[in-house]
Amino acid sequence: MITKAEATYNVSKAYLDYCVANRLYWDMISSRETERDYHIASSKYRTMRECYLACGVLTYVELDEATDKKYKLEKIEPAE
Repeated sequence: MITKAEATYNVSKAYLDYCVANRLYWDMISSRETERDYHIASSKYRTMRECYLACGVLTYVELDEATDKKYKLEKIEPAE
């Protein structure tokens, strides 16, 4: 069985991968690869989140604290 610490790590990593893929997708919207990567990362994060909730490994509060409330990915402006 997976521990709470392992689940928190897994969902945090999946969330960060999703954030990066999302940022790349919106910055390079014409690229099919970024769209594919975005959808893969999004599906992985959402599936993992739902599984941990359904199994009772993590709660909504714990998931939010490990993802949305902990990490923010800002848009990086090009250097001049």
